[in-house]
Amino acid sequence: MHKVVVERPRWNPGPGKRGRRANLPDELLPKCEGIRRPHPKRKGPTDLLGPLKRWLRSQVGRPWDDVYSEACAVIKPDSVVRAHIKTHLLEFVQRHTFLKEGQVWCFAGRWGVQEMPVAIAATHWSPFHVDPVTRLLVESPIHPRRSWRDKKAEHRILTQHWLNETTLIRRLNGNWFECRVEAFPRRTLKGDSPWRFDLAEKKLICRSNAQDIYGRNVHCVTKRQLSRRELRKFGVSNTNQAFNQLERSLQPVAAWLADDCASAFRRCAVHRLTATTTLNHGGRMANISFDQDSPFFRDYQQTSQRFPV
Repeated sequence: MHKVVVERPRWNPGPGKRGRRANLPDELLPKCEGIRRPHPKRKGPTDLLGPLKRWLRSQVGRPWDDVYSEACAVIKPDSVVRAHIKTHLLEFVQRHTFLKEGQVWCFAGRWGVQEMPVAIAATHWSPFHVDPVTRLLVESPIHPRRSWRDKKAEHRILTQHWLNETTLIRRLNGNWFECRVEAFPRRTLKGDSPWRFDLAEKKLICRSNAQDIYGRNVHCVTKRQLSRRELRKFGVSNTNQAFNQLERSLQPVAAWLADDCASAFRRCAVHRLTATTTLNHGGRMANISFDQDSPFFRDYQQTSQRFPV
């Protein structure tokens, strides 16, 4: 078993490979050479743990003590390689299990000091556990791995819609454009640059940039903004239209405020040339004089009568 799990077969067999010179003529062979020189090492250590895991899966339902005894009868600790196999065997099985709150728990986590249910601790590195009551070998259910979110792909779904292999509609700065793309050359000739100018991005991009932007090895060569009819046809809308409508609705308000401010400044400039009256109300503007005919003065008199100091 240790030869199947740890050792790999010789790579590159055949004459004339990796220094094998059995078929070379004598004229090409060296006159003086060491014994081990023409025999390079063509075997490397590796871990093929699939056979060991399949053997444990075939022993599910049997007592763990019997399974471990049979494994130790074959994997004897007389070499480092065989001891390495036993280490992997013990890693595959959660042996220190106990019952807690009606579930099977084990000591897992870093250094094995954390208590957690077997259903959570089960991974591809420890797919088996020993039942704490019957002491039978049981295969733990493994939950599917959590995949990483591809935020760039999610962004492409929201901002791009492919019409065919060479045309797509894409949202750029809130507006939708029809872009025609071309593929990158499969092979770059000597002296040719691998960068291509992308009209939508307005910069040079390479294959890796194209994969992030389009999800394909393409670059934009022409673009055209969609009309209102095309926007309704594809069921999209420019996001800056709402801002334009809001800006148009605020234009009368801004004009009205500008007229009021201008009239107020004109009144303040004229009050120096007319008869003025000082309003001693004890505030920050106690020394400011207003025109008696000014609306500011009338508002101040009405406020003083309603709320006397």
